[in-house]
Amino acid sequence: MLSLTFLAYAIIHLAIWFWCWWAWNRVGRPGALTMVLFVNTLLWYDNFRIGIGRFIGEGDLLYVLSVPSFVWHWTFLPLLVIAAGSIARLAGLGWASSEHLRGKLAMGAFCVVAVFLMYLDWPYSLALLIPGWDALPTVNLGIACIDDTVRYATSLSPAQFCTPDAVPFSYGPGPKVAITMNLIMIGVGIALWIQRGYKWLVIGPGLMIVAALPLYGVYNLAVANFGEVLFTLGVVSSCIHFARKREEARGREVDLGTIGRLMKGYSRG
Repeated sequence: MLSLTFLAYAIIHLAIWFWCWWAWNRVGRPGALTMVLFVNTLLWYDNFRIGIGRFIGEGDLLYVLSVPSFVWHWTFLPLLVIAAGSIARLAGLGWASSEHLRGKLAMGAFCVVAVFLMYLDWPYSLALLIPGWDALPTVNLGIACIDDTVRYATSLSPAQFCTPDAVPFSYGPGPKVAITMNLIMIGVGIALWIQRGYKWLVIGPGLMIVAALPLYGVYNLAVANFGEVLFTLGVVSSCIHFARKREEARGREVDLGTIGRLMKGYSRG
């Protein structure tokens, strides 16, 4: 049953999320990982509300449970653009270094892009929270069914009709912000591959792009959400990898400093 697949995704995302918070304290509490974990707070929930839809059914309860998922996604997803720049800085890429004006300007550019992307989607979050406000775009959540899943969605195609008399619709901001963020993450990943020989920030987000392509028929959503698992693994593993390297480098600096002080004391003695 497809609903069990989404519940499995929810469990996987929760496991990754808790494991990364456990690792966060052990690799120096990197800001990049903090940002990623904050944005990913409700990834498990998005899959969970799809998985439990068949047990709740259409109605106000499932609708109310669905709203936080969309609002969180439309509001905070662009912060991953800043996380991408933070990963570049964490990895020690020269153009992202905080010690030089060029690096500060680069991080400023990441922040500007993130704010612009938030500006694009934020009105849709407000429209969902404050329906009927004429100054905001129209956003409606309608019931959609795939296999045994029942969920509220911003678009409906004939392949997702719950009843024969259903009508196709499309609301919401579309995937442009998610695509832009993903391409930026892949761009940083390419830089890491070239300059550090590290490829997982290309592989994870790259597979997300492939999974999100409309090639899988009624299983498009399930495949795309599996792509989110791969994206998350690629991003968090990159944060942890370079944070660990940074901590190891700091440890070596401390050891060398201690040895130097001991040698000076010995020579004076």
